[in-house]
Formats: sequence, structure tokens, C-alpha cells
Amino acid sequence: IHLRSSHLVILPKKTFTMSTQELLALVQGVEGKDWASRRRGWSSQAEEPVCMWDGIICDPSDNSITSIRIQSADLYATIPTEWGQLKSLRTLVLRENLLYGTIPPEVAALPNLQTFDVAENDLSGPLPPFASMSLGVMDSSRNKLSGSLPSTIGENHALTLTLFDVMDNDLTGTIPSSFSKMRNLGTLSLGSNNLWGLIPPSLGSLPMLQYLYLDNNNLVGPIPPSLARFRSGGIDGSLLSEVWFQENMLSGTIPTALADLKKLVNFYVDGNKLTGKVPKDLCSETLNSDFFSNIPADAQRDLCDSVACPVNEVAFEGVYPCSPCDSLHYNPYLGRTGECIALNQRLIMEKFYQATSKLGPWDGGSNWNHDETFLCDFDGVTCDGNNNVIEIKLDGRGLSGTIPEELGFLEYLEILDLSDNDLTGFLPSDLRWAPLRHLDVSGTKLKGIVPPMLCLKQGVNGNGINGDYNCERISCPAGSFGPSGKRGSAPGEQCIPCADNDATYLGMKQCKRVGIRDQSSESHGGLGVSGLAGTIVAISGVMIAAVLFVVLRAHRRKYASRRALPQGEGDDEIVFDKSVYNQTGVSSLPYADGPRRPSGGSSRKGTWKDLATRVPSSSYRDEPPNQKSAEPFSIGHVGDSDDENDDDDDERYEDEESISSALDKEVRRQQSHGASKKTPVWEYPDPLEEEDARSVSSSAWDVEKDSKKEVWLDVPKI
Repeated sequence: IHLRSSHLVILPKKTFTMSTQELLALVQGVEGKDWASRRRGWSSQAEEPVCMWDGIICDPSDNSITSIRIQSADLYATIPTEWGQLKSLRTLVLRENLLYGTIPPEVAALPNLQTFDVAENDLSGPLPPFASMSLGVMDSSRNKLSGSLPSTIGENHALTLTLFDVMDNDLTGTIPSSFSKMRNLGTLSLGSNNLWGLIPPSLGSLPMLQYLYLDNNNLVGPIPPSLARFRSGGIDGSLLSEVWFQENMLSGTIPTALADLKKLVNFYVDGNKLTGKVPKDLCSETLNSDFFSNIPADAQRDLCDSVACPVNEVAFEGVYPCSPCDSLHYNPYLGRTGECIALNQRLIMEKFYQATSKLGPWDGGSNWNHDETFLCDFDGVTCDGNNNVIEIKLDGRGLSGTIPEELGFLEYLEILDLSDNDLTGFLPSDLRWAPLRHLDVSGTKLKGIVPPMLCLKQGVNGNGINGDYNCERISCPAGSFGPSGKRGSAPGEQCIPCADNDATYLGMKQCKRVGIRDQSSESHGGLGVSGLAGTIVAISGVMIAAVLFVVLRAHRRKYASRRALPQGEGDDEIVFDKSVYNQTGVSSLPYADGPRRPSGGSSRKGTWKDLATRVPSSSYRDEPPNQKSAEPFSIGHVGDSDDENDDDDDERYEDEESISSALDKEVRRQQSHGASKKTPVWEYPDPLEEEDARSVSSSAWDVEKDSKKEVWLDVPKI
């Protein structure tokens, strides 16, 4: 109101709509006000209508907000929960800012959202499920998101999602199989997280998939040959052009079927546990050619080295140029990065001590770090007559850290007991190389699953008897427990499902609640461990009394009638149901992957292009993350197959001292003790061959020692 002479002049009142209030929730603190002062609008005092503010687009028919695009704007704020009221919002792009906090579930619940892009911020917390059935682009890459991916992610966006990118976060858990329902998905980018488990074979059924990035995780198991399947109708075959699997723990061999990927341009598998040879049909001048642009066309090189260096060779990035290992080192894997593995026993033991004393010395002290102590005199170590390490027993010694891959290269190691320690990380598949008869990792904090190659290992903990290969003989899966942390041959030595959510480790010996969690209600109670014990005692007492009664009664009748009673079919016994559904979804045997009956039982990152295609370039690599990171894995009688499996991984530790000087010192030390001077060469024993008697004075492997001839066996099911 202004006074002009004696007249009263009334100006129009400025409207302050609900949308204005919701938008202004983004302006937070001093930093927010400073940001808003440099933008058009973004103030309750702004003269411009909301639809004229920077980054805002409205529907002209009703002025509802349909798009918010604020990128590369140095915006320091959280994503407002109030934006969950913008029901007409279809596009939300906030990439390359300074956003922190979580992704509000209220925003994820927006019903009409088509593009959600918050890449390259500092967001944390879980990735919530998105409700919109129209979502086409979901990019939350390069943040600090944690937790697991929503298991139903593919079901809500089966026909609309074309790009899903969560690379470079801290996500854990397995890759949901529901991704296979996304019929229009062109880019799936899950690299540089801490995901574990298998690569779902069902990803091969995605007809529009062109870019698959799963690098720098903890994935295990084989590369699915199904990735090379033809599109429905057989038109042009698979569209896959970039496949990044490097820096995982994948095992088995590279499928020859991948040579059928006619559009394949980049295929990276270095830094895994793959064996065998690179299929010749896969090698070509055009595959991974961007790494060889500076090499003369007439240079002599094996084209397969563009995919991965061969066995017993190594390279900085696992590809050309490759260098052979020397006589004191070995490498059984394709595409080995860094260095070959030292075979000297003392160096392996020193690496083991370094890797398992991260929180300080072991309980009770240890002489493992004393240079003057001979390795056969190490605490918990037993050697044979030739000074070869055959036993390591360190149960309950307060070990902290991870199990290093080098431990599997102790050629004569038969017994390994690391139970009841604070070990973390994953169970390394490298233990398959040692001739183990007994392996105990129960009572630790190992995650993930038992590696499939360990599940196929003959003889360890009685595995493979009568053709029965069972992961639970190695360790009870996460989400279950057993008296010894693994399955045994005696009655009652089974792995029993837990009902509590914190039963996330392998080889658990107890859990808070026993039973199967009711999916319909998280509050569904379970039988406590003490209650279970009391119940078992009560049942046992009743059964014993019943048996005594029957025996006495039969005894009387026998002498009364002068004849013996006929023998029955057998006494009743407690049988554990092997078709139980494991709620955690990260088990090996014998749990199913869902509520159904079991079926028989070196990172390359590029710059993104436009938002619609989001195709990364592979012109350079970044340093791999500190950690590399499942789907349930079932295994049983050899001869069957299962299409959903799981596996493992491990971490590497660099030597603290010069390898050459340490080798020289150890050679002199062992020569003075009369140690064997034989240099072992490694091979993977056939899990189907008869178990030979092992001698502590000789190697268990007498067949040809060449991991290039290792073949990935079809993983059997129950």
C-alpha cells in the first residue's frame, strides 16, 4: 500500500504457491542462500513466477512442475523430502553438485518420474526402490550409497528402464536376478562397488543390452556363456559391445561362446581367477584395440594378449605386454595384474601373518614375525620330514584381517584351522590349489559364499564322497548355523536356518533366533537357541523312554512266544528339511534361491556421453578401489547342472620387503635345515578322480601340472 497525495493505491498481492514452498526447501543455510542469490528466482521475494526460475520447466496447461535440472552448480544441500509432493515431476537432474544426505523415499515414490540423475555427488545411505512405472534413466553413480540393491528392481521397470548406473558407490550384496526382466535395458553399470556372488546367467536374456559394467567388485564363479545368446527372433544376434568384468574373483574358463558376440568391441577380464586359455576365436585386431593404438601395425604380438596375459605370465594391467614369471614364482591365472605369486614357504607364511594381524599381534603372542625362527617352529605349524608345511592350526588366536590368496600355494598343506578368529573379507578360491583334507573357518566374520571351485574340491572335510559335492561341507552358508559351523557326516551335524537378520557370516555356530523368517511379517518370532536346546532335550528324553519301553516289551514277547520279533523298516529319525527357503539369499546348499522347491536339490572408466545413451569411453583406467566385491550357489551330485551359483574372492597384499633379498635369505635358511630344494609347479586336481592316499613327504599332484588345461565343470545341483 502506497500513499500518493490523498489517494490510496493498492498493488497486486504476490502469490506464494505450494510449489514455491516445496522448491525453496532446496535453499538451505548460508551456502544455499549464496547459491540462490546467483540464480534467477529461488527466493520467496522473486518477481518471476516459479516456471521462470532457473532449472524449472512447467507444463503449460496447468503450470505444474515437470522438470528440475540443476547440474554442475556447486549446490550444497540435501534433496528435500518436500519434493515428494511434486506429483507431476518427470525429470530430476542434480548431477555434479555437492549434495549430501540420503535419497528421500518420498522422492523415489514420485509416480511419474522418468529421469532420475544425481551422479557425482556425496549422497549416502541405501538406494530406495522407485515407484514410477515410467522410469527410463536411473543414474546414482559416483556417490557413497550403501546397502544392497532392491531385489524387485527389475519388476517395477520391466519395459521402461534403458539405463541403470550405480557405479563407484559402496553397495553390497548380490546382483538381483530381476534385472533380467528389463526388456529395454541398454546400459547396466554396477562397477566399483562391493557386490558379491555370481553373475546372473539371466542377464544374457536382455535383448537390448549393449553395455555391461560389473568391474571392481567381489563377483565369483564362471562367466555365463548365456551372455552370447541371440536376440529373440535371431535378428543380428546379441547387441553387447562392451563387457567389463575386470578386477573380480571370477573363476573357470572364458567361454568360447563369447566369440559369437559380433558387436563386441571391449572385453576386459584381467585381475580375476580365470584359468585355461583365451579362446582363439575371441582374439582379433579389433577387440580392445584402443589399448594398442600406439603399437606399430607390423609389431609381433599374440592377439589373445589383448584380452588377457596367459598363465604363468603377468602384466601391469593384465594385458599386453606380458612378462613370464621366474622360476621362484608362479601364476595359474589368466590376466594376472601386478606380480606373480612367490612359491617360497616362508614368504607365504610372512604374507599370511601380515594379512591376519591388522589389529595387532595374535592372542598369546607369536613367533611368526621373528626372523631367527625356522618356519617349522612357528606356533601352530607342523611340517613333514622334508620341512614342508602340512598343518596350520590357529583356532581362537585373535587373528584379524583377511585370508591372503598366497596361502593356497602351500603345496603340501593338508590341515588349515582358522576357526574362531576375527577374520573378515571372503573365503579365497585359491585354497583349491592346496591338497587340503581339513578346512575350518567357522566362527569368523567371512562374508559371501563358499567359492564354487572349493565346493568341487575332492576330499576336503569328506567332500565328494560317493560323488556328493556339497558347499556346506566347507562352511555353513550365511543365514544358517551348525554345531561345527559346517555340515558333517554324523546325525545332527547339519546347517540350520537362522531367523535373525544379522546372521550374515559364513560358518556360524549359533544364531539368536532359529527358524525361517516369515516374509509377511518381520515381527514373526523364532525359536531361541536355548529354547531349541530345551526342545531337543525333551524330545530326546521322550524318544529314549519310548525305545526302552519297546525293547523291554519285545524282550518279554520274545521269550514268551519262543521266537524273535520280525525286524521293521527302521526307526524314525530327525530329518532336516533340505528344501527350506533361505531368506538371506546368499547361501550355498541346500537352500533355494526363492520361495520355490530347489531344482533337484584395473578399472576402466570413461566419460559419459549424452544422458540418453550414456555410453562410457574406455580410453583410460583409474586406480582400482581398495576392495573388490551374490547369488545363492547350490551344488550336490556331480552330473547335474544349476543355473544360479555363487562364489568367492580375496584381497592382495604387497610385500613389505624386497622379494629377491628375502628369497636369498630363505634359501640359505632352508638349505641349512636340509629343506627340499624342489620348486613346485601347480595344477588343479580333478575333483572326480578317486582320492589317492596322501603322503606328507611327497606332492599330492602327480598328474600334469598345467592350469591352462583346467576346465570349468558344470556346477551340479542337489
